[in-house]
Amino acid sequence: MKKGIRVAAALMAAAMMAASLSGCGNSGQSVDESIEFTEAATEATEATEGATEAAADDKNGETPTDEGYGILREASVNKIGSLNPLTYINSYSSTQIKRCSLLLYTYFPNEDNTFCTLSGELAAEDPIQVDEEGKVWQIKLRDGVVWENGDVLNADDVLYTWQMMLDPKLANLRASNFAKDVIEIENALNYFQGGCTWEEVGLKKIDDLTVEIHTVSGHDAREVMTHLAHPANCIINEEYYEKGMNADRTETLYGTSEEYWISAGPFTVESWTNDAEINFKKNPNYIFKDKIWLAGINIKVVEDASTQMQLFDNGEIDYVKLSAENFQRYEEDPRILQSPSNSVTHITINTVNPNQPILANEKFRQALFYATDRQSIANLTYNLPADYIVPTTHIIDLEAGLSFRDTEEGQANLHENNGYDPEKAKQLFEEALAETGIDKVSLTMIYNDTAPQTTMSEFLQQSWPQVLGDKFELKLQAMPSSQRGDLMRSWTTKPDSYEISWGGWVSTDLMPWNAFKYWTSYYSAKNEPYINEEFDQVFDEANFGTNRFEEGVRLNDVAKMENLLVEPAVIIPVIETVDKYLKADRLELTMKNWANRVEWGWDYAKIVE
Repeated sequence: MKKGIRVAAALMAAAMMAASLSGCGNSGQSVDESIEFTEAATEATEATEGATEAAADDKNGETPTDEGYGILREASVNKIGSLNPLTYINSYSSTQIKRCSLLLYTYFPNEDNTFCTLSGELAAEDPIQVDEEGKVWQIKLRDGVVWENGDVLNADDVLYTWQMMLDPKLANLRASNFAKDVIEIENALNYFQGGCTWEEVGLKKIDDLTVEIHTVSGHDAREVMTHLAHPANCIINEEYYEKGMNADRTETLYGTSEEYWISAGPFTVESWTNDAEINFKKNPNYIFKDKIWLAGINIKVVEDASTQMQLFDNGEIDYVKLSAENFQRYEEDPRILQSPSNSVTHITINTVNPNQPILANEKFRQALFYATDRQSIANLTYNLPADYIVPTTHIIDLEAGLSFRDTEEGQANLHENNGYDPEKAKQLFEEALAETGIDKVSLTMIYNDTAPQTTMSEFLQQSWPQVLGDKFELKLQAMPSSQRGDLMRSWTTKPDSYEISWGGWVSTDLMPWNAFKYWTSYYSAKNEPYINEEFDQVFDEANFGTNRFEEGVRLNDVAKMENLLVEPAVIIPVIETVDKYLKADRLELTMKNWANRVEWGWDYAKIVE
């Protein structure tokens, strides 16, 4: 493995223990391990910490003001698209939604800024159990919370958000996240599918500052809080949501422009040119404004990575994500930051495509699995080879700080040589051709027109035919991320929408069993047509079963779910991503354990001129 991404077991275990104590993590976004920094990067981190302490001394006694200090300048290859939390698709959108919205519970820096803690944002306290079985929970809301226009935000807003989330006509992509994720809400899926009335759903208003949730299984307060901390559960504004509603109530313009948006979170939207630029301004009415140093955030959409690099070199943006090429160029730079990610990038296969029936053949999919040279791809992209789907950051035993990958069950799911076996791949390919009666296979892979997907796709285009022979051909079709995502999700109504593509889901490090929700039959934003009753049953046991807290139950369930996906090559895991950034000196990170995937590295930073 190349310099800069060597895995050190001792450091990884320590990092994962830190993560387990912090409780940080996104509970469901799309694409991103604990890694050892290079010696140079470690020295750079220490140097940055020293500079941070010195800057802090210069600001001795200073605290955040209502207006804040300095503008954080960002450039993004992604377009926001919409700030509607009920319909967002990519993790970048969820980051912007959270910047200007409220959740009942969210992750905050702890008192000494070393880790994070899950606690109430709109909620005034932890959920209150009101029955003996842990199936009925009341949540008290903070009094005096307002939208940016001064209107009161209370239980009516919460109930309206929940009802719109599950509305059968709107058919929101995030509905299943809310109905059944860490907890399963009574009759929520049934209502979403048109099987009962709203009054039968286990969501109630008790008074203006109290809401109540009824669940199918018994839970603890932590599970309820984690469920409600999902970015899709940000509270929406009824006036603006209805303002954008179409006549048949199947769609709303909410969150698509300033006209149809209102903020209540850490920042407000000061100006917004769709798909080009957005300016956030610190919200003086935000409940926890004393935690925010920034006066605002400016984000420009700059899709070309080289242009972003030029903007950083010119001092026009405050950080830049490095491509593999640029990381090699800046590897010794003391300003480098490396961000652990918690997802595995994998190949998604449309097994119901009527024009490519061979995709439904298990031996053919396995041939692609064993034909994939993960180590070479990892070397090219400065990432980590992965023949598994549960990332190394995912903790299976919180008390011991034990990752699933370090367990006997996790090790048993690994393959020799990271799953690369050309001889086996060739044999399986020939057997698949014989079973299907096909003489030659020509597939098209759709991919984002940015690195590293371009690099990985082009490598596969060359390497797969070298392994499988001249009976196999891989064509490539580049397209913007949003277009590719729409194509993949349209398989339900247009089965020939795509053949193969890339995928990767992000979820909380502390609940690996919950990370498999994306492949359940009821997940409403599925990228591939994987419907498996056994998989659903194992998922339900791990997440809702009465025996789920017994020793070994969840461990075995995680191993089984991973096996059900990887062994028949329903998906083909390839790499774990290691995000790499360059940070400007004027950007001071207040978090001592910087973690970009929960956006603290940026949102809780200071600008030091």
